[in-house]
Amino acid sequence: MCARLLERRGYQARSITSAREALSLLAQNGDIDLVLADLQMPEMDGIQLLSAVKGKYPHIEFIVMTGYGTVKSAVEAMQLGAAHYIQKPFDHDELNLLIQRALEKKQLEEKVDRLRAELQGKYSFENVIGKSQVMQAVLEKMAAACGNRATVLITGESGTGKELVARGIHYNTFSGGEPAGHPEISSRETSSSSRTVGPTLNESDAPFVAVNCGALPKDLIESELFGYKKGAFTGAVSDSEGLFRAANGGTIFLDEVMEMSPDLQVKLMRVLQERRIRHLGDTREFPVDVRVIAATNKPVEESLESGAIRKDLYYRLSVITIHLPALRDRADDIPLLVEHFLKKHQKSYGSTVAGVDPQAMDTLMKYVWPGNVRELENLIEMLLAYGKSPIIRMTDLPERIVESVQPQKKASMLGDEVFTLKEAERKLIINALAKSKGNKSLAAQMLGISRKSLYKKIEDYGIPES
Repeated sequence: MCARLLERRGYQARSITSAREALSLLAQNGDIDLVLADLQMPEMDGIQLLSAVKGKYPHIEFIVMTGYGTVKSAVEAMQLGAAHYIQKPFDHDELNLLIQRALEKKQLEEKVDRLRAELQGKYSFENVIGKSQVMQAVLEKMAAACGNRATVLITGESGTGKELVARGIHYNTFSGGEPAGHPEISSRETSSSSRTVGPTLNESDAPFVAVNCGALPKDLIESELFGYKKGAFTGAVSDSEGLFRAANGGTIFLDEVMEMSPDLQVKLMRVLQERRIRHLGDTREFPVDVRVIAATNKPVEESLESGAIRKDLYYRLSVITIHLPALRDRADDIPLLVEHFLKKHQKSYGSTVAGVDPQAMDTLMKYVWPGNVRELENLIEMLLAYGKSPIIRMTDLPERIVESVQPQKKASMLGDEVFTLKEAERKLIINALAKSKGNKSLAAQMLGISRKSLYKKIEDYGIPES
């Protein structure tokens, strides 16, 4: 009777006379979405069948129907994974509604699985592009970090991909008495044949919470991280669990961690030691199980010397340290990155651009990339947006890139004006700072000296910071 009813409602349904026959059919057919079974059946009852089905086919929804239901049997069925439990005699519309809800839940779980797979693919190690020796070292350290829950400190200039590495580590670390009756097995004609396991509260659902410590106002960052109790301060109109508790069971990514005030660094140290937090305005403490990955674009040694970061906090954060090199220090990876970004954004821009000619590629490899990988990706998107030919040529590149790479005419000092060696050096430093728009790391590289030496010469020659 149920099979005919389901067919009239648009389902493909099949009536089976025993639980063992149902299991045999399930083993042969991968397109089954739902099982509707009596609680009491010969040889194997509905609870036993439910346990067997969920153990081997967790993606299949299960509804138990019974004429002699008890609270105990209903609780047991739900604990084993039954979507619903319905008593006979039942209303046909009620049964149809329960089946609709069960199948909608299954479709939602499959959609979540697909999105999770896409997310994990987006942040897989394959998207950390580079064949250079320095990038192979980065990948090795990332792999090491995935095998444990140790704190990680990622260093590198802005635009080198610190959050991409943090997410890659995260997503690769967290990878879940009644009359004898008969079961009904049904599936929608339009249903998916996917057999992916639906989402459960396991490691695959571990949250990743990113916090830019430099972007949050200094007077709000503590309450944002650790939460607060209603009335703790003006504007605290309700309780807030904070970002550490929001990341519980997963990872919190503290970008620009060295922007934290010394007082807040002390509190972060305590969280790392005790694995407990206290909300502002509260006396209670809450345990947190959170992996901390921190990042900074500041030179670590200089930050330690200046006191921008406490040494004890640095030692806590840097159990595993991963340094991301500037793009100019791994120019051999630029062709791979260009190819990757062309493929990544081609479809979005509906562009036919598919490659770069040798001269243009040589220019890209010689450019210093002050904005690193982020600047390169933005350039590729711009070229895709404006490009009309399938090949990117020198004429397509921005003037600032072409001019900075082309050999500059050297100014002659043989003439009316003669400079002392110190005067000439001072002018060269001023020129390099102007060319690099105040980026001292880049200016030092252009001059062929260390950043520390550049700072000393700026001070010696009284060159203004602006």
